[in-house]
Amino acid sequence: MSPVWADETVSFLDKLKVHYESTRTITKFSLNYHFLNKQYRSLDYWDHQAPNRILSVRMVEVDLDKKHFYDNDILYTAGGQILDRAQFQNDTHSYYYEKNGNYLGKRYFNEGLDNFDNFIHYNNLNVDFLAIRPLLDESDVKSNITIYQNKSDNTITLTHKNNLGHTVDYYFSDSKLNLLKIHNKTRQAIFTYGDYQTTRGLTFARLVKKYYNGAKEPAYISFNDKFAIIDRVDASKLKLPEGYGPEIQPSDGILVATEIAQNLYVVTDSGGWRNSVLKVNGDKIMAFGAAGYPEQATKTIQLIAEKFPEKAISAIYVTHAQEADIGGLAVYAEHGIEIFADEYSISAIKAFPNFANSIDTFKFRIIENEQKIDGAHFYVLESLHAKRQSFVHFEQEGIIFQADFLNIAFDNTIPNVIPSYTRTFIDFIRSKKLKFHRIVGNYQNNNITVDVVNKTYDASM
Repeated sequence: MSPVWADETVSFLDKLKVHYESTRTITKFSLNYHFLNKQYRSLDYWDHQAPNRILSVRMVEVDLDKKHFYDNDILYTAGGQILDRAQFQNDTHSYYYEKNGNYLGKRYFNEGLDNFDNFIHYNNLNVDFLAIRPLLDESDVKSNITIYQNKSDNTITLTHKNNLGHTVDYYFSDSKLNLLKIHNKTRQAIFTYGDYQTTRGLTFARLVKKYYNGAKEPAYISFNDKFAIIDRVDASKLKLPEGYGPEIQPSDGILVATEIAQNLYVVTDSGGWRNSVLKVNGDKIMAFGAAGYPEQATKTIQLIAEKFPEKAISAIYVTHAQEADIGGLAVYAEHGIEIFADEYSISAIKAFPNFANSIDTFKFRIIENEQKIDGAHFYVLESLHAKRQSFVHFEQEGIIFQADFLNIAFDNTIPNVIPSYTRTFIDFIRSKKLKFHRIVGNYQNNNITVDVVNKTYDASM
């Protein structure tokens, strides 16, 4: 690859501006696209040995002049769970809410009016002629853009130092001037563009692959289904649906242990996003579901030391081996605390990349289906959420602790659509005639009643 003179840089940019002239005045548009996630969030696979991709469908409407947008993101996860999320920004508000109510119920987040800038940066990378606008809008070309020609593959590369301080390479075909790739070297992100088609006079890439942190496989494979120029963002989409509220306030982050039965405590903070259970057995304490991330693990250990100074943590129990449930295990391993999990989940924990340098310090105890340990009755199931997923029944206390079998929001909103594994879980606890008056969810709701369980079972699948 050889550099080209500065005057030729300006000349090539002028050619690009002519090529993309019909798109540069577009300020109001809608985009429908779908994409396959190699991973939802991170490492939340059904089987860690066979990583799966999950389908998302996204529909957006944007007004660049007014800084209005509407974004509806529908995620179809294994087992039939549908996460139907929406966010919008109008002149005065920027809110995020759920249509299906899996996690937020009817509550909503205030995202702040800088949310438009965050949204538009990532959204525009989905469409080639929007993605190159920072390059075409550069005012100081000679200082901030360098051009290179690669004669072997007939491509032109422009390296841009943009106003965010990032160094970004743009690769174009020398003949058709189509964008082939964007490499943000600062963020270690590569987007490739292909399958160019023309519809209603607009030519754009229908296939976009997104790579991060040097990965050889794309984290996302995106398909642009429809791009349209619009007059305005639909006003009905720029407000909360009727019946939503209240706004979710920031959590104080302070863990509190509350006794819910003799020698059984639920641990949570004011936000209630993460819950765990402590079982006191003499001078030993078993912790259930308190290993989601390192900060939670550290706070839980500190809480136990302060509240029960004469007792020691004997074990930490995890329900299944997805990152959101095991991310903090290394903190317990540092304290020599035994990890309770089923055999498959232990194998997944051992394969978790974040533990590669410390896994030899982990101490495991395999939990078998229907095993009883110190008043805790464990059940290990195969689920469509995770290949192996367990829960615990405290028979004497009438309490069940579980994670992801049953997701009920803090406000007891019943989702419009429930996954099949939720109904299977309820069928199971009914078939076993497990007596309970309260289910503690590892997420959101730590006081799910029998009535709420019954109403959830009767929701749509």
